[in-house]
Amino acid sequence: MSATIRVAISDDEMPYRNAIQRTLGLMPECQITGVYKDGQEALDGCLADPPDVLLTDINMPRMNGIELVQRLLKKEKDVRVVVLTINEEDDVVFEAFRAGALGYLLKTSTPQEVIDAIRLAHRGEAKITPRIATKVVEDFRRVKEDDETDDSELYVLSDRETEILELIAKGMRNKEIALHLSIAEKTVKNHVSNILKALQVNSRTEAAMKAVRAKLVQGN
Repeated sequence: MSATIRVAISDDEMPYRNAIQRTLGLMPECQITGVYKDGQEALDGCLADPPDVLLTDINMPRMNGIELVQRLLKKEKDVRVVVLTINEEDDVVFEAFRAGALGYLLKTSTPQEVIDAIRLAHRGEAKITPRIATKVVEDFRRVKEDDETDDSELYVLSDRETEILELIAKGMRNKEIALHLSIAEKTVKNHVSNILKALQVNSRTEAAMKAVRAKLVQGN
């Protein structure tokens, strides 16, 4: 039997909150810890009873999703956050990742895509809607070749960590990296943790973006 995944929901639209609860009802291992109608309520509830995964909208009253993620992860670093929103503006997407979100889905996603995102987030892996993934790739390509700033010397990574960072930038998950390098998945997780600390980021996606900008790895 799969381990229980404790999930909280934050969305200001009651019909959508109800729809998400029905979707989570399709997950045998899911336990809903809280259903919140705004960012402040979600922050208070998640600090009082931290979930494994928070599924949150961006545009909400009292406190938006970006601020919610930032303030929550400052105190509860183990909570995994998946954004589920209609907002696909570039600035908002990257702000969410900088705040520490692990996944970013649009509300046009299927129930199965939402379920997959929660399960992946619980394992510390990212799930991104294809349209959002395209934005990330396009951002890689915006790195100017004549950029005079080379930040690569600011980060000290081992050869193995650099190799794993290359694979992260290619979209590979921990299990895939472990198979590719013929090492244990736990070893990969340890390296990923070191990489995030070295780059001073909160997510694999942000690590990949920062690595390409700093020319630590090659963009796709």
